[in-house]
Amino acid sequence: MKNLNFFYIFFSICCLLIFLRLEIIFGSDIRAPFTDDFYYYLTTARNFVNSGHVSFDNISLTNGFQPLWFFYISIILSIFKNEILFNIIIICSIFIFSFLTYFNFKKFFLSEGYNFKESNFISSLISYLTLFFSKNGMEIAIAMFFFSLSLSYFRKNIFVFIFFSFLTFLSRLEFIIFYFVLLSNDFFIKLKLFDKNYFFKLLIFPFLILVYIFTNLYFFGLPLPESGLAKSLNHKIIFNKETFLFLISDGYGMKFISLLFYINLISITFIFSKQLKSFTKIALLTSIIFFIANSLRSAWPLWTWHFFFLSISTPLILNDIGNYLSLRYKSIFTNLIGLFFVISYSFLFFINFNINNDHILNLAKEIEKSYGSSKYEIFAMGDMAGKVSYLLNKNLIQLEGLVGGKKILINIQNEENLCNVFNELNVEIYLTSKLINNNGEFYIEEPSQYSKNIKKMKGVLKINPEKIFNSGSLNIYAFNLKNKKFC
Repeated sequence: MKNLNFFYIFFSICCLLIFLRLEIIFGSDIRAPFTDDFYYYLTTARNFVNSGHVSFDNISLTNGFQPLWFFYISIILSIFKNEILFNIIIICSIFIFSFLTYFNFKKFFLSEGYNFKESNFISSLISYLTLFFSKNGMEIAIAMFFFSLSLSYFRKNIFVFIFFSFLTFLSRLEFIIFYFVLLSNDFFIKLKLFDKNYFFKLLIFPFLILVYIFTNLYFFGLPLPESGLAKSLNHKIIFNKETFLFLISDGYGMKFISLLFYINLISITFIFSKQLKSFTKIALLTSIIFFIANSLRSAWPLWTWHFFFLSISTPLILNDIGNYLSLRYKSIFTNLIGLFFVISYSFLFFINFNINNDHILNLAKEIEKSYGSSKYEIFAMGDMAGKVSYLLNKNLIQLEGLVGGKKILINIQNEENLCNVFNELNVEIYLTSKLINNNGEFYIEEPSQYSKNIKKMKGVLKINPEKIFNSGSLNIYAFNLKNKKFC
């Protein structure tokens, strides 16, 4: 019993609770149990498998996704057509990637001179946090797996390191920040800049990134994913407070993320101190750069999976704090953290058990029921278009520029009138959750984010919505634009 690693037990229980909470094989969420953004991936993957075109709306090509996770989903979808089986494979893939991340990180930290208890503590917490940030169906688990795998070869084989680093980059493009800081430390602090053999071998990495960029330009006419470019169409370069809106959120998940953020924020004061180890400083600096860069480039709020860098920096910081305070019995703290996640997931499972509280899914089902068998074929929608498009299974143009194609991105950049966009794209049904009713005239804008530092397409509809769908506090207004003078 003394040698039993409780991580295996606690992690397995967490996976079981997450699986049950997603209601993949029972309850109300069977058809679409993951977060809305996952269905930007899945709808595009379905269209790619069926038609060979990488398109969300079956009209315009899109590259608005992290490529490796997209192609992984496409392969799974091409083999397993059954929705329940597909969903089981996706969530089990996330479980496996998160679990394997533990072993890769532990191997890396042991090779870097951390003792067994330190390595086990850090790796366990990274694995739990990887699971937390990817459990909604997003790509964080596969990105963390390849990142941890690349680190395990960092000092052993530079070519294998570059290979897995590139796969990490394709899994989540922001990881380029971590590699930049990591390699800068090697070049300028450890003075490997003068090692010509090492330097020229590493040039393969930026070369591969350039290949990715030029491939995007050739096929999509955009150098990087449009989902990222759409969030960078600022009126002016300022610090956008929207990056930090999670700090005032009432949600359990965001409160937990806020705690992680504050731990990192306080640790900044020790970044030049010997109390923090070198790799901790690298991870902390990566998180700092991420938040500053995101706030400067984007006025969009962050969603849960965007905080994944905190899953690396926070465990390292807590380990160093524990060493500074000379805390003993680190293995007990490791087990307490595992117990914390088990209790948290148990609590969330029981309070959400089969209560039909996925309001976006409820709305998507109602829209599918109303328009799924109708004669209308071209729809347009901004926010919450993921599950609607997937269940509706018709041409739905995403108006926020995330996966709508280059044309939508240009229209947002030029702040075109939405009425002209609807006419140009032959939109028949427009769906929106946000509008202003001014004496029967409906003021609309896409993207509908509240920030004023976002470029928007705007318009005024002079017709009433033909249907209003409701679930909880959410409303979706459906405007029929067919054969009417709607603007």
